[in-house]
Amino acid sequence: MSVGFIFIIIGNSIGIINPKIVQRAIDYLQKDISVSQLLVYAGLIVAVSIVHGIFRFLMRHTIIVVSRLIEYDMRNDLFAKLQSLSSAFYQRNRTGDIMARLTNDLNAVRSVLGPGLMYTVNTLTTLLFVFTMMITISPKLTLIALIPVPVMIILVNRFSKQIHKRYSAVQAQFARISTKVQEHLSGVRIVKSYVLEHSEIDDFNRLNEDYIDKNMHYVKIQAAFRPLMMLIAGGGVALILLFGGRLIVEGVITLGEFVAFDLYLSMLIWPSIALGWVLNIFYQGKASMQRLDYILSQEPDIVDHDQVRDVKTIEGDLVFKNLTFQYERHSPPALNDVHFDATQGKIIAVVGRTGSGKTTLLNLIPRVVDPDRGQIFLDGYDIHDIPIKVLRQHIGYIPQDTFLFSDTIAENIAFGINNVSPEQIERAARIAQIHASIVEFPKGYETILGERGINLSGGQKQRIAIARAILKEPRILLLDDALSAVDTVTEEMILKNLKEEMQGKTCLWVSHRISAIKDADFIIVLEEGKIVEQGTHFTLIEDNGIYADLFEKQKLEESLNLVS
Repeated sequence: MSVGFIFIIIGNSIGIINPKIVQRAIDYLQKDISVSQLLVYAGLIVAVSIVHGIFRFLMRHTIIVVSRLIEYDMRNDLFAKLQSLSSAFYQRNRTGDIMARLTNDLNAVRSVLGPGLMYTVNTLTTLLFVFTMMITISPKLTLIALIPVPVMIILVNRFSKQIHKRYSAVQAQFARISTKVQEHLSGVRIVKSYVLEHSEIDDFNRLNEDYIDKNMHYVKIQAAFRPLMMLIAGGGVALILLFGGRLIVEGVITLGEFVAFDLYLSMLIWPSIALGWVLNIFYQGKASMQRLDYILSQEPDIVDHDQVRDVKTIEGDLVFKNLTFQYERHSPPALNDVHFDATQGKIIAVVGRTGSGKTTLLNLIPRVVDPDRGQIFLDGYDIHDIPIKVLRQHIGYIPQDTFLFSDTIAENIAFGINNVSPEQIERAARIAQIHASIVEFPKGYETILGERGINLSGGQKQRIAIARAILKEPRILLLDDALSAVDTVTEEMILKNLKEEMQGKTCLWVSHRISAIKDADFIIVLEEGKIVEQGTHFTLIEDNGIYADLFEKQKLEESLNLVS
């Protein structure tokens, strides 16, 4: 960037030579007429213009390229920051708003670092060099040329506050539009199924109209700013013509000096106009940088502490001791005094009614949400003492809301795993009972999925997610109702395969289907965040409690479905 500024200084120092050449040529013409000498002056003007043009090119090439590189680094930094933030940040902030910050706002900041800085330095150096040359010609005329400057300062001060305020409103409204579009595209099937297309169009039109109103509000002040600056600069030129003419008549300055002074003054017209444009860019950038700084200043809620142990591998022995967890300080506990062991090589099933805390229990193990110290232990270590990266590398987690990327089926299964062979991918798919469905697609494993796997059924998406977890070969497998969209026959085949695959590893399985977890080594029943029952399938049936009640209801539902 500093090299670009040097090019600006050199270019502007060369640019002020031409008016002096014109001055010499005009004064020479008043004394003598020599074609050869005029050709020399013309040649000098062309040569100076070429050199000046070269440095202008180098100026733009250097500074604009550097601003693009800075934009590249900032975009990477912002994405890295977003990757480091915990799920709580995304619960507080809308996806569309984050996207608006990473596009429009980042571009506004880049404009400050590129054109904004370039024209600022160019304007300041031009003013310095030109005023110096103007003073050498006539200090009196130079003072007259400065008369409009206080008016410009007052205008800039008044307009700048309004520009910042109105541009911030424009960006905030753009974020709302981005959020609306993102949510609509993600939920387009729901919109169509409820025949709400016209309602959504009306809502979008209202947001768009508000965006236009805010933009027009902003454009009006922006449109008034530049012409006013030009008007003031034009008034300065008129004053120079009036007083400069008198100085020529009085013999204080020559005609050549007056023409040179006028040329120098004309060189200040664009910087005067650029001043308003640059200030506009800076206030846009300031508003956008504040929005970007909101992301950059965020600190992740879940991090490694300073005394984290040097743990490289995990076996899978989990111990829960009096685990109590609440999402908000004054909210009721999602889990309350939960304690049990999940020994390596065992399948632990978790059942309970909706809202009983099953998903929260699973989220605490990979520290998606963070428990207090001294409540969850893994291989004898408090999970806070294990590096987060190591902890999550050894856990395969299949959440309720299965997410697939707009990529090939093979890449979705191999997500996050390097140097994996097609044979390994196919093996994982066979274990998850999805291979047969995949090969029916025209391009098999190379089939591109739509957004969030829109061209797959719910059961197919769940099985691809299971294949993804299996391919990772985790020491701990967490399944949060991972087969809710799969038929019972396929479910039994997957369970059989998983039991063989997870031998010697730990598995925690949340399910609302008793049939899915009845063969688990140990079952716990949650109710309002507490363990109310625990044991094997048969002991829990004999206890005739909540588990037995759920089992009887599900048997009845299955019988009614068979009859229908």
